Amino acid sequence: MSMFEGFFEFVSGILAWFYSLIPSYGVAIILLTVTVMLVITPLTLKSTRSMLQMQRMQPQLKKLQEQYKGDRERLNTEMMTFYRENNINPLSGCIPVIAQMPVFLILYRVLRGLTERKGGGASGVGHIAGQIKAGIAPTRWRLVDQPFQPLHLSKTTKLYESLAGRTKMNFLGMDLSLSPSQGLKLGIVTFIPFAVLMIALLVSQIFQNRQIQGRNTNQNTNPQQQAIMKFLPFMLPVFSFAFPAGLGLYYFIQGICRIGTQGYITKKFFGDNAPAVVEAKAKDVPPPPTNGSSSNGSKAKPAKAISEAEKRGGSSPRSQAAQKKAGGPQQGRKSGAPRQSGGSTPRRPGDN
Repeated sequence: MSMFEGFFEFVSGILAWFYSLIPSYGVAIILLTVTVMLVITPLTLKSTRSMLQMQRMQPQLKKLQEQYKGDRERLNTEMMTFYRENNINPLSGCIPVIAQMPVFLILYRVLRGLTERKGGGASGVGHIAGQIKAGIAPTRWRLVDQPFQPLHLSKTTKLYESLAGRTKMNFLGMDLSLSPSQGLKLGIVTFIPFAVLMIALLVSQIFQNRQIQGRNTNQNTNPQQQAIMKFLPFMLPVFSFAFPAGLGLYYFIQGICRIGTQGYITKKFFGDNAPAVVEAKAKDVPPPPTNGSSSNGSKAKPAKAISEAEKRGGSSPRSQAAQKKAGGPQQGRKSGAPRQSGGSTPRRPGDN
């Protein structure tokens, strides 16, 4: 027995439970996929927060790298301290991907085990040898025609009872136990549902890729990274050509879930109301008009300043400045007072 048998039985048990709720192989895989994504999504959100935090802290990180560029050990120590003080996990971006790899490997083995054929591939040799020994003309033998003998699954479950003795794991016109390459060997008509699944998988991957690139328009992206991002969506459909269609269905539903998650991330962390975006906009927006400045740059007269000026002499601050430059304020002549010459100081009663 494999040391991972416990994991295989655990995932098989979840599939069997979903199948008991809705007796459909495809629906059971879909529900399992959604469950996995519900577990992984919080890790994805945490990873995104950490990534944004690292982007905001890049100037400080560059200062540390410049300060300790000659001392690698001290630089590593200072950077780890910096990450800890700012609650940053530099490996958080890898956590969602790492968390999904075991699920993929386990699900692959589970699907292989659930659709294990009686006798395996070697049974074909025994079939032909038995016919020759009995003097019977050899008849056609195909592995896909042999009945299932499910592994990793309790015999008391409905899923086991449904698979045992069957030769197909049908869902939406295709056999989930077969790979697209096997479906193509069986004929073009048989291959059509597999082709539709691969195209749907490709479209979902391209859409996810555009979601990610759409929020990185203002960043300087490495040309090599851009080329990889363009090529990446085609890799999974190509690999799925040799995998059971059940895995292709798993990745397609996972892609749909990721589209929803990426949409939420874009709105939450990159939208107009996102904290980082609001903060960035606040730095770029000019300050509101102050000190009597109008929106078009001209000086507006503050109401309070004008009121005080009127109390002091009925003139604006600008006119008072002009009067001061000309020689002081020009006060009006009282009735009966003698006229004064320009620039002279008026005489008051009692002055000699």
